[in-house]
Amino acid sequence: MTLIKKSSVLILTALLAACSSSDESSGTGYVQMYNASSNSPNVYLEIDDVVRTGAGFGQVTTRHNYNNDDYELNYLYINDNDDYIALLEDNENLSIKSDVKHLKVLAGDYNQPQIKQFEIAEFDKEDKFQLAAINTVASDKEYDLYLAKDDYDFVDAELITTTSYLALPELNELTEDNYTFYVTLKGDSNVLFQSSMVNFDDEETYVVMIRPSFSAEAGGIILDIVSDASSVTSLTHVDAKSQMRFYNAIDEYANVSFKATSTKDEINTDLVSNDIATEYHSVHAGTFTLSMLDSSNNLIVSNYVEAVNKDISLLSIFYQHSAGYPAMISVTEDLTPNEVSHKVQVVNLIDTSPFDTNVSEVDIYFTEGNETIEDTTSYIKDIDAFETKSLYLDSQNYDLTITYQANNQTISILQLADLDFSHKGNYILILEEDHKQSDRYKVTLLNTLAL
Repeated sequence: MTLIKKSSVLILTALLAACSSSDESSGTGYVQMYNASSNSPNVYLEIDDVVRTGAGFGQVTTRHNYNNDDYELNYLYINDNDDYIALLEDNENLSIKSDVKHLKVLAGDYNQPQIKQFEIAEFDKEDKFQLAAINTVASDKEYDLYLAKDDYDFVDAELITTTSYLALPELNELTEDNYTFYVTLKGDSNVLFQSSMVNFDDEETYVVMIRPSFSAEAGGIILDIVSDASSVTSLTHVDAKSQMRFYNAIDEYANVSFKATSTKDEINTDLVSNDIATEYHSVHAGTFTLSMLDSSNNLIVSNYVEAVNKDISLLSIFYQHSAGYPAMISVTEDLTPNEVSHKVQVVNLIDTSPFDTNVSEVDIYFTEGNETIEDTTSYIKDIDAFETKSLYLDSQNYDLTITYQANNQTISILQLADLDFSHKGNYILILEEDHKQSDRYKVTLLNTLAL
């Protein structure tokens, strides 16, 4: 990969150009990228040395229009030092054709990516739309894609296409209507996936990207519908399950258990020490009541309500609020296998200073080498007490510094050296008070990754 330095002004200029450009210019074609590389960072298109919009895994860039001509194309990501890293050693040639969209699909391992181009002509038939599907899951998986009118059952669905890995089959011309998707393995009648009902507009072309869900269910899939819009419509299996785990940040209780109950599920965890997350528990989507019990099975928290959506992984953290009562904050975990850049969700449970004064918010800095907190570009400021914020960090070790402001002074709460953010997946970083520690504070780092 090639390291490039560019001005941040260039991005702003490019984005403004993308918003203001006209799709009705004569001799105009289009380029758009869908990111199907599950371990990739956010990737930007670079066309003739101008950075255009980007897309993370399961996302799509804006559809950019260009006059008929040849252009140089590369793919960039921005590391946490604000450097641009080029994916390709040599630029691709992008040959724009009139009224044709060049749909680029970035797939496979980001360190050895596959980039496929599909040319899709503009479609403008009234009351009709076009649809096809691309399998981005794996070369050893082939799927049959069915459509049923409205919310009809699978027995009433019509086989639309059979997919091959990173191949675009013939586009199907269909009548504008509401449809339900069903997906099976090739030649099988066992339904792996059923969508909710989807409305399709006429005079549009839709490409359905079948990708891994990286959620609570191993082998699950999601359908991302790519059109000319700058975002995808993601469809989740109507019966997709979720998972929950729990964390006790109240030091008064060294060992606790948790109970979670809905109309479909009941969870009773084993005893677990504080500051250690429980095992995951598979659940159906629904509204849960959560309770926490001490080692003698006495209730500490009773019937806190948690709404659990389908196909998610949820961490529920119980802590002692400054007002004197137990409280709960929940974080939706990102389980994608990121390797280049990791999402770090910071949960701040700190609300008092070393001098027993209130702290309304803290700043957190991640530094490397000889960097100071004034040098680094990797930080989150103004994290309110009992709030969650996130950032992305490169795959490496960092020193961590947590500070707050008092009387126009920056005061350090905690410093830690060599926190490791190099494992595949993403992270949750919990900032806590701990009066048993000499410095009164601690940090817990959890790795999140689909099994």
